[in-house]
Amino acid sequence: MFKSLNDLSPEASLTYDICIVGSGPAGISVAKTLLDSDLKVIMLESGGMLPEAEYQQLNKGENAGPSFLSLDASRLRCFGGASGLWAGHCSPFKSDEFDKKEFIPFSGWPISIDDLNEYYKEAAEMLGISYAKFYNERFFQNTLDGINFKQFDRKNSFLTGNVFQISNSKNKDFGVKYKDELQSSKNTDVLFHSTVTQLNLNTDGSEVESVSIADLIGNKATIKAKKFVLACGALENPRILLASRRYYKEGIGNGSGFVGACFMSHPGVLKVGEIYRTSEEQCINRDKYQADYYVQFEMSLEQRLKQKTLRHVFAISQSNGLASSKTYIPGKLFTRFNQLVDKFSSLSSFKKTVCRLSGVYSSNTLELAVALEQPPRLSNNLSLHTSHDDLGVPKINMYWDNLSDIEKRTVATSVETLARELGVLNIGHVKYKSELLSGESYKFNDPVNHHIGTTRMSNNSSSGVVDKNCKVFGITNLYVAGSSVFSTSSIVNPTYTIIAMSLRLGKHLKNLTL
Repeated sequence: MFKSLNDLSPEASLTYDICIVGSGPAGISVAKTLLDSDLKVIMLESGGMLPEAEYQQLNKGENAGPSFLSLDASRLRCFGGASGLWAGHCSPFKSDEFDKKEFIPFSGWPISIDDLNEYYKEAAEMLGISYAKFYNERFFQNTLDGINFKQFDRKNSFLTGNVFQISNSKNKDFGVKYKDELQSSKNTDVLFHSTVTQLNLNTDGSEVESVSIADLIGNKATIKAKKFVLACGALENPRILLASRRYYKEGIGNGSGFVGACFMSHPGVLKVGEIYRTSEEQCINRDKYQADYYVQFEMSLEQRLKQKTLRHVFAISQSNGLASSKTYIPGKLFTRFNQLVDKFSSLSSFKKTVCRLSGVYSSNTLELAVALEQPPRLSNNLSLHTSHDDLGVPKINMYWDNLSDIEKRTVATSVETLARELGVLNIGHVKYKSELLSGESYKFNDPVNHHIGTTRMSNNSSSGVVDKNCKVFGITNLYVAGSSVFSTSSIVNPTYTIIAMSLRLGKHLKNLTL
């Protein structure tokens, strides 16, 4: 059933078995496992069915670090949450990412890929993609970059290909996909305009008794439950924990100082270099590759461990030939049409022209960028600002540092390895761009809005916030869902893994409570 806080009696107090805070991919995935059970469930959504400007303002905060992170435009306070912004790109973590690596501080998860595989399969069904495609080693040959660099598919290659699938608009927006199912549910209520302002603990601080909620027109209520799940994203989850300081001055679950710490995203390092291929330029027929999945290359696991680098992917592109900064002046846009006419008599130009009508022309000069996994770093952290939002909750104060040495080294080493692979195959070479050599490429703002870490999963409270079942250390009935619990960030889009881990958490809660 759908309700709004305004529909309740003033200062109402409601009781449920499970209270889920947030209706994004994490919250909906947890709720989906509990639908039509004997459990009484409530899902609290800060906003409405669709984004509302006044509730979006609650996202605003401050950036204190050298790198800028979008705190408001990167999040939606409405039913479906970030699934309304997500482009639908999916790929699972690799098995080695759950392992401890001595050259990456705080690496290692208390779970393994085996704990997620069945939930990855279920998440794939929800998203309308194929779990098997991720593990078919020949599949990347049917992608544009896979065809472009088919020579990389060899034994003992220095590089490996990662398949990404794209969930379509019908499946990726959970607010649309699961609206009817949740609205008609007999055991689950969705309460809109119900922002959590405080977690309320019992007298000895060992469990959450209730949450205080409010809207922007003065309504307030209290929700009691046996179990609570924070599923508000990697910026809001730690904010709520830190803001609930009535019982612990450092915030709930923050005895070791890890709430808000180890923030991670996926920085994109642009203008890295150019690839010059010596093989013949080719026209790739669009029918030979699929539009719903693609491949991106990175160093092989053997090379990553040998070189002690992070995960990364190469972004390879080519100029569209229409315009550049040198051909643009105000009021006019010049194309390279004259150049094409001058050379049209050549067979090469004729082939290029025909190709643009029937396929994708693959030039031998390609632009190279690198997207990075970020390691967990205490210096990348979220704290509370001295200013407050319209509900009296302290705003976010975000410190996002410059790239670390291992991140910069990963860029350089990965490009060297790519050049090495091209050289061994005798198909090309790489030239660094001046921006990379000068360090200008390492100055960045967040291009992808992947918020990860901040309530990290660990074996113990001395190095994390939640245990292997996503329960907050020291609190018997408080759980966290979403990418904030990721111990490390991988390089793949986080939503697919968010859904898988939330399904796992939902099943765990169901087994505990029934």
